[in-house]
Amino acid sequence: MEKPQPFLLRCTHGRLALELRLLPAGQDWQLLLTSGDAHIGAVILAEPAEAILPDVSEAPPALTAGNEARPGVTPDTASFGTKDGVRLHVLRRTGHHDDKAALPLARDYCRALKSTVCVSAGIHYDHISREEIDSVLALARMLGACGLRRLRRLQENDHADSERS
Repeated sequence: MEKPQPFLLRCTHGRLALELRLLPAGQDWQLLLTSGDAHIGAVILAEPAEAILPDVSEAPPALTAGNEARPGVTPDTASFGTKDGVRLHVLRRTGHHDDKAALPLARDYCRALKSTVCVSAGIHYDHISREEIDSVLALARMLGACGLRRLRRLQENDHADSERS
């Protein structure tokens, strides 16, 4: 089987321009989602079901420095399981919301590839409107879907090549 190569996907909509870099790390994948004034605002680590402990909660608790939950407070770090068998670890810089674009990518890639996936995201535009935020999230989902289709085609080609050998 041929070693997967890194690749880059880009898309634009008006002043918005997103990039998604996919980097293989053995059987795992590192994704970097950036746009505008690129930075790292959030990191999501997604693990497949077999890595999940049996007592995971359904949603991330809001944490304080003492680790107790506070209603209405969004956490900067959290770990939680999903119903589809993915354990997510979320690390977010204070005041950043890049996890909203990164979380679906991490979950979808982990589930589809059955491997550990780390998504680092940093998207910033000055004076961004609500509509532009919605567009950024839609573009991120679209880039993610394009990347998964490409990886599946590569896996299918590798499988077909190994059957011919």
